[in-house]
Amino acid sequence: MRFGLLFLLFIIQARTSNALEYSKIEFDGCPENAYCKKETGINRKTWIEQLRKFSSGKINQQKFNAFIQSEYGVPVSAWAQEEASLLPNILMWDSPCKQHRSIANKYYIAEIFRKNFSLNELKELPNIVFSRAILLDKLNRPYSIVIPRGDAPLFIQDGSLYFLREEEGQFYGLLIDPTGHFTLTKNETSTETPKEAICTKEQTALFYRESPGPNFYQNIYCKDIWNKTTKTYNRMLLGWSCN
Repeated sequence: MRFGLLFLLFIIQARTSNALEYSKIEFDGCPENAYCKKETGINRKTWIEQLRKFSSGKINQQKFNAFIQSEYGVPVSAWAQEEASLLPNILMWDSPCKQHRSIANKYYIAEIFRKNFSLNELKELPNIVFSRAILLDKLNRPYSIVIPRGDAPLFIQDGSLYFLREEEGQFYGLLIDPTGHFTLTKNETSTETPKEAICTKEQTALFYRESPGPNFYQNIYCKDIWNKTTKTYNRMLLGWSCN
């Protein structure tokens, strides 16, 4: 009995410490050089097929969003620790950032299929780190919205941040509202482009309070993002990690 328990613990430990071993096989549907399970490759291939149908007009926006919500979501970029490779529908690459490659605290860049950025659901992913944009409300008080890693919104509309995304040459829009709800759209543009701006002390303080660690980011920067609804610019703070 004791031997069986020890053997089981050994297997669990081996699985965790070698969570990326499956990546040595290149599965269909997986991107080049990614740590990617066979099932993830199949699902990613299905997602790209649906995206191509949406881009060509074979399915409309309502059907495309229904597919996203009923299946496994849309790939969004993040950082991940090695244990996260055991999650379903995740792709991981070695991070190019020097501060993410320490043995004691190693992070990978990743994409994981998500249906939303609900904070309650994200709490169940302790080994995944998403970026946060720090905005200012009408009283200039800072608040944060979870966003994809290494991305900045093109504009704001009805309180939602619009990101222009691309997957294997197919472009689409991703709207993220303050609650983390996703809506996929066709490509959209803005007559007013983002402008460089100076961050407030309050934005900076909130950003570092919510950061995974003091050395996780290399720097911060701010942009004024055009709000199509209010016809004004909104200041936004973003983090820079090296990529």
